[in-house]
Amino acid sequence: MIPGTDLLEALPVAVYTTDAEGRITFYNRAAAEMWGHNPELGTSQWCGSWRLYWPDGRPLPHDQCPMAIALKEGREVRGVEAIAERPDGTRVRFLPCPTPLRDASGRLVGAINLLMDITERHDAELQSARLAAIVVSSDDAIISKTIDGRITSWNAGAARIFGYEASEMIGESILRIIPPELYGEETEILARLQRGERIDHFETVRVAKDGRRLDISLTVSPLRDRSGKVVGASKVGRDITERKRAEKCSRS
Repeated sequence: MIPGTDLLEALPVAVYTTDAEGRITFYNRAAAEMWGHNPELGTSQWCGSWRLYWPDGRPLPHDQCPMAIALKEGREVRGVEAIAERPDGTRVRFLPCPTPLRDASGRLVGAINLLMDITERHDAELQSARLAAIVVSSDDAIISKTIDGRITSWNAGAARIFGYEASEMIGESILRIIPPELYGEETEILARLQRGERIDHFETVRVAKDGRRLDISLTVSPLRDRSGKVVGASKVGRDITERKRAEKCSRS
Protein backbone atom coordinates (compact mmCIF):
# COMPACT_ATOMS: atom_id res chain seq x y z
CA MET A 1 0.00 0.00 0.00
CA ILE A 2 1.45 3.40 -0.97
CA PRO A 3 2.01 6.04 1.77
CA GLY A 4 -1.19 7.74 2.89
CA THR A 5 -3.54 5.17 1.40
CA ASP A 6 -4.39 3.80 4.85
CA LEU A 7 -6.24 7.07 5.42
CA LEU A 8 -7.94 6.86 2.01
CA GLU A 9 -8.96 3.27 2.73
CA ALA A 10 -10.76 4.41 5.88
CA LEU A 11 -12.83 7.06 4.06
CA PRO A 12 -16.53 6.26 3.61
CA VAL A 13 -16.49 7.76 0.10
CA ALA A 14 -15.06 6.22 -3.06
CA VAL A 15 -11.46 7.29 -3.80
CA TYR A 16 -8.89 5.97 -6.24
CA THR A 17 -5.56 7.04 -7.72
CA THR A 18 -3.82 6.50 -11.06
CA ASP A 19 -0.38 6.98 -12.52
CA ALA A 20 0.27 9.57 -15.25
CA GLU A 21 -0.98 7.17 -17.95
CA GLY A 22 -4.25 6.62 -16.12
CA ARG A 23 -3.52 3.12 -14.83
CA ILE A 24 -5.24 2.58 -11.47
CA THR A 25 -2.69 2.32 -8.66
CA PHE A 26 -5.04 2.29 -5.66
CA TYR A 27 -8.72 2.22 -4.78
CA ASN A 28 -10.46 1.95 -1.45
CA ARG A 29 -13.24 -0.40 -0.40
CA ALA A 30 -15.93 2.25 -0.98
CA ALA A 31 -14.80 2.57 -4.61
CA ALA A 32 -14.94 -1.21 -5.14
CA GLU A 33 -18.46 -1.23 -3.68
CA MET A 34 -19.55 1.58 -5.98
CA TRP A 35 -18.06 -0.17 -9.03
CA GLY A 36 -19.40 -3.58 -7.99
CA HIS A 37 -16.08 -5.33 -8.65
CA ASN A 38 -12.36 -5.11 -7.98
CA PRO A 39 -10.43 -3.85 -11.02
CA GLU A 40 -6.84 -5.01 -11.48
CA LEU A 41 -4.23 -2.56 -10.25
CA GLY A 42 -1.72 -1.41 -12.84
CA THR A 43 -3.89 -2.67 -15.70
CA SER A 44 -7.35 -1.09 -15.47
CA GLN A 45 -7.22 2.41 -16.89
CA TRP A 46 -8.96 5.72 -16.18
CA CYS A 47 -11.81 4.38 -14.04
CA GLY A 48 -12.76 1.11 -12.35
CA SER A 49 -16.37 1.24 -13.51
CA TRP A 50 -17.59 -1.69 -15.59
CA ARG A 51 -19.34 0.68 -18.01
CA LEU A 52 -19.88 4.42 -18.03
CA TYR A 53 -22.70 6.60 -19.36
CA TRP A 54 -23.46 10.27 -19.65
CA PRO A 55 -26.46 11.45 -17.57
CA ASP A 56 -28.66 11.31 -20.69
CA GLY A 57 -27.86 7.59 -21.16
CA ARG A 58 -25.28 7.85 -23.97
CA PRO A 59 -22.27 5.56 -23.55
CA LEU A 60 -19.23 7.32 -22.11
CA PRO A 61 -15.94 5.76 -23.27
CA HIS A 62 -13.48 5.34 -20.43
CA ASP A 63 -10.83 7.33 -22.29
CA GLN A 64 -13.24 10.30 -22.39
CA CYS A 65 -14.31 10.14 -18.76
CA PRO A 66 -13.55 13.04 -16.36
CA MET A 67 -10.45 11.27 -14.96
CA ALA A 68 -9.07 10.81 -18.48
CA ILE A 69 -9.70 14.48 -19.26
CA ALA A 70 -8.00 15.55 -16.02
CA LEU A 71 -4.87 13.57 -16.89
CA LYS A 72 -4.77 14.39 -20.59
CA GLU A 73 -5.31 18.12 -20.05
CA GLY A 74 -3.56 18.39 -16.68
CA ARG A 75 -6.45 20.10 -14.94
CA GLU A 76 -9.15 19.50 -12.35
CA VAL A 77 -12.57 18.52 -13.65
CA ARG A 78 -15.59 19.57 -11.62
CA GLY A 79 -19.36 19.59 -11.99
CA VAL A 80 -19.60 16.77 -14.57
CA GLU A 81 -22.02 14.00 -13.60
CA ALA A 82 -21.82 10.44 -14.93
CA ILE A 83 -23.46 7.05 -14.47
CA ALA A 84 -21.53 3.89 -13.62
CA GLU A 85 -22.97 0.49 -14.48
CA ARG A 86 -21.91 -2.44 -12.31
CA PRO A 87 -21.39 -5.96 -13.71
CA ASP A 88 -24.79 -6.95 -12.27
CA GLY A 89 -26.49 -4.23 -14.32
CA THR A 90 -27.31 -1.83 -11.48
CA ARG A 91 -26.39 1.79 -12.05
CA VAL A 92 -25.04 4.55 -9.83
CA ARG A 93 -25.18 8.24 -10.65
CA PHE A 94 -22.06 9.94 -9.35
CA LEU A 95 -20.13 13.18 -9.33
CA PRO A 96 -16.38 12.69 -9.91
CA CYS A 97 -13.72 15.13 -8.69
CA PRO A 98 -10.49 14.15 -10.50
CA THR A 99 -7.41 16.17 -9.54
CA PRO A 100 -3.97 15.83 -11.20
CA LEU A 101 -1.00 15.11 -8.91
CA ARG A 102 2.43 16.63 -9.59
CA ASP A 103 5.87 16.16 -8.11
CA ALA A 104 8.06 18.92 -6.68
CA SER A 105 9.21 19.91 -10.18
CA GLY A 106 5.64 20.23 -11.44
CA ARG A 107 5.72 17.07 -13.53
CA LEU A 108 2.41 15.21 -13.79
CA VAL A 109 2.75 11.92 -11.91
CA GLY A 110 -0.87 10.80 -11.64
CA ALA A 111 -4.23 11.81 -10.32
CA ILE A 112 -6.65 11.23 -7.48
CA ASN A 113 -10.41 10.98 -7.91
CA LEU A 114 -13.20 11.17 -5.36
CA LEU A 115 -16.55 9.76 -6.50
CA MET A 116 -19.66 11.06 -4.76
CA ASP A 117 -22.73 8.84 -5.08
CA ILE A 118 -25.61 11.21 -5.88
CA THR A 119 -28.15 8.56 -6.87
CA GLU A 120 -30.45 9.23 -3.92
CA ARG A 121 -30.23 12.98 -4.40
CA HIS A 122 -31.06 12.63 -8.09
CA ASP A 123 -33.99 10.30 -7.35
CA ALA A 124 -35.27 12.74 -4.73
CA GLU A 125 -35.05 15.61 -7.21
CA LEU A 126 -37.01 13.58 -9.78
CA GLN A 127 -39.65 12.75 -7.21
CA SER A 128 -39.90 16.41 -6.21
CA ALA A 129 -40.26 17.40 -9.85
CA ARG A 130 -43.02 14.83 -10.37
CA LEU A 131 -44.86 16.02 -7.28
CA ALA A 132 -44.48 19.64 -8.37
CA ALA A 133 -45.93 18.78 -11.79
CA ILE A 134 -48.89 17.05 -10.13
CA VAL A 135 -49.52 20.05 -7.87
CA VAL A 136 -49.31 22.52 -10.76
CA SER A 137 -51.60 20.55 -13.08
CA SER A 138 -54.13 19.32 -10.51
CA ASP A 139 -57.74 20.46 -10.80
CA ASP A 140 -58.01 20.13 -7.01
CA ALA A 141 -56.95 22.85 -4.62
CA ILE A 142 -53.60 21.90 -3.09
CA ILE A 143 -52.62 24.21 -0.25
CA SER A 144 -49.92 24.06 2.40
CA LYS A 145 -49.95 26.03 5.62
CA THR A 146 -47.99 26.47 8.82
CA ILE A 147 -49.20 24.87 12.02
CA ASP A 148 -50.77 28.19 13.02
CA GLY A 149 -52.76 28.35 9.77
CA ARG A 150 -50.66 30.69 7.60
CA ILE A 151 -50.78 29.74 3.91
CA THR A 152 -47.38 28.87 2.39
CA SER A 153 -48.41 27.52 -1.03
CA TRP A 154 -51.47 27.86 -3.24
CA ASN A 155 -51.72 26.05 -6.57
CA ALA A 156 -53.64 26.89 -9.75
CA GLY A 157 -56.46 24.55 -8.71
CA ALA A 158 -56.96 26.57 -5.54
CA ALA A 159 -57.00 29.79 -7.58
CA ARG A 160 -59.62 28.33 -9.92
CA ILE A 161 -61.87 27.02 -7.15
CA PHE A 162 -61.68 29.93 -4.70
CA GLY A 163 -60.97 32.83 -7.06
CA TYR A 164 -57.88 34.10 -5.22
CA GLU A 165 -54.50 34.18 -6.90
CA ALA A 166 -51.50 32.81 -5.01
CA SER A 167 -50.16 36.35 -4.51
CA GLU A 168 -53.36 37.21 -2.64
CA MET A 169 -53.25 34.21 -0.31
CA ILE A 170 -49.66 33.24 0.51
CA GLY A 171 -48.87 34.60 3.96
CA GLU A 172 -52.56 35.04 4.77
CA SER A 173 -54.56 33.02 7.29
CA ILE A 174 -56.49 30.02 6.01
CA LEU A 175 -59.46 31.52 7.89
CA ARG A 176 -59.89 33.85 4.92
CA ILE A 177 -61.79 31.11 3.06
CA ILE A 178 -63.53 29.59 6.09
CA PRO A 179 -67.00 30.77 7.17
CA PRO A 180 -66.87 32.41 10.63
CA GLU A 181 -69.22 29.81 12.11
CA LEU A 182 -66.71 27.10 11.15
CA TYR A 183 -63.61 28.63 12.75
CA GLY A 184 -63.92 26.07 15.53
CA GLU A 185 -63.67 23.32 12.92
CA GLU A 186 -60.30 24.65 11.79
CA THR A 187 -59.09 24.77 15.40
CA GLU A 188 -59.96 21.09 15.75
CA ILE A 189 -58.22 20.23 12.47
CA LEU A 190 -55.03 21.97 13.63
CA ALA A 191 -55.19 20.14 16.97
CA ARG A 192 -55.49 16.79 15.19
CA LEU A 193 -52.58 17.66 12.90
CA GLN A 194 -50.38 18.51 15.90
CA ARG A 195 -51.12 15.00 17.16
CA GLY A 196 -49.84 13.70 13.81
CA GLU A 197 -53.26 12.62 12.55
CA ARG A 198 -54.31 12.59 8.90
CA ILE A 199 -57.84 13.66 7.97
CA ASP A 200 -59.41 11.93 4.96
CA HIS A 201 -62.35 13.12 2.84
CA PHE A 202 -63.73 15.53 5.40
CA GLU A 203 -66.73 17.35 3.92
CA THR A 204 -67.12 20.99 4.84
CA VAL A 205 -67.93 24.43 3.44
CA ARG A 206 -65.57 27.14 2.25
CA VAL A 207 -66.09 30.68 0.90
CA ALA A 208 -64.87 31.85 -2.51
CA LYS A 209 -63.59 35.35 -3.24
CA ASP A 210 -66.95 36.34 -4.74
CA GLY A 211 -68.79 35.22 -1.58
CA ARG A 212 -70.14 31.93 -2.94
CA ARG A 213 -70.24 29.07 -0.48
CA LEU A 214 -68.66 25.91 -1.82
CA ASP A 215 -69.03 22.34 -0.65
CA ILE A 216 -65.51 20.98 -0.30
CA SER A 217 -64.09 17.52 0.42
CA LEU A 218 -60.80 17.91 2.31
CA THR A 219 -57.89 15.57 2.85
CA VAL A 220 -55.39 17.04 5.29
CA SER A 221 -51.94 15.59 6.06
CA PRO A 222 -49.36 16.78 8.61
CA LEU A 223 -46.04 18.12 7.31
CA ARG A 224 -42.98 17.23 9.40
CA ASP A 225 -39.45 18.57 9.59
CA ARG A 226 -36.39 16.32 9.58
CA SER A 227 -36.72 15.67 13.32
CA GLY A 228 -40.31 14.45 12.84
CA LYS A 229 -41.92 17.49 14.41
CA VAL A 230 -45.21 18.58 12.82
CA VAL A 231 -44.61 22.05 11.35
CA GLY A 232 -47.54 22.46 9.02
CA ALA A 233 -50.14 20.80 6.87
CA SER A 234 -50.90 19.95 3.27
CA LYS A 235 -54.53 20.22 2.20
CA VAL A 236 -56.16 18.80 -0.90
CA GLY A 237 -59.60 20.28 -1.48
CA ARG A 238 -62.07 19.00 -4.05
CA ASP A 239 -65.07 21.09 -5.06
CA ILE A 240 -68.13 18.84 -4.58
CA THR A 241 -70.72 21.63 -4.84
CA GLU A 242 -72.31 20.23 -8.02
CA ARG A 243 -72.42 16.73 -6.56
CA LYS A 244 -74.13 18.00 -3.41
CA ARG A 245 -76.61 19.97 -5.48
CA ALA A 246 -77.42 16.90 -7.57
CA GLU A 247 -77.91 14.82 -4.43
CA LYS A 248 -80.38 17.39 -3.06
CA CYS A 249 -82.30 17.45 -6.34
CA SER A 250 -82.55 13.67 -6.41
CA ARG A 251 -84.01 13.64 -2.90
CA SER A 252 -86.59 16.32 -3.62
